Amino acid sequence: MQTPGLGPPQDPARLRPPLSDRWTRYDALVYLEANDLASSEAHAFLAYRETSLMGAGWRVRVRSRLTAGGVFEPAAMAQQAQGATARGEQSFVWGYQRLPRAADARHIEFRVHVDAGRPVRLELYARLRQADGSPASARSASCDWPADPPGP
Repeated sequence: MQTPGLGPPQDPARLRPPLSDRWTRYDALVYLEANDLASSEAHAFLAYRETSLMGAGWRVRVRSRLTAGGVFEPAAMAQQAQGATARGEQSFVWGYQRLPRAADARHIEFRVHVDAGRPVRLELYARLRQADGSPASARSASCDWPADPPGP
């Protein structure tokens, strides 16, 4: 598991959240890198919180270097968490997802873990390939689901 953070400032290839301004604050939550040796591609995923400073709420976004990302709206995540709990599931997948196939072992997904009908943790998960195309070890990074920001 990797730890949250932006890493060394001298690493220009590392994904970063947008720069905050007077309308929106961006806070990095968790970062994951994984290499697909079969294609020599370096995947990177960054989850960050986007908070409106104008009172329009907040959301979590996942940015990816090589795939689509995802937008996690708090109300939608709360509704999905309630549904997952009702089905007896401990998590649900949201945003980009790549499932493994017989000819391609890559598996990428963004999981929201739930407890008692509430989102509690966001996980970035990637299992890519060895040079021979076989599945590599899975990599995962997670963070607590953000709480609502304090009011104005």
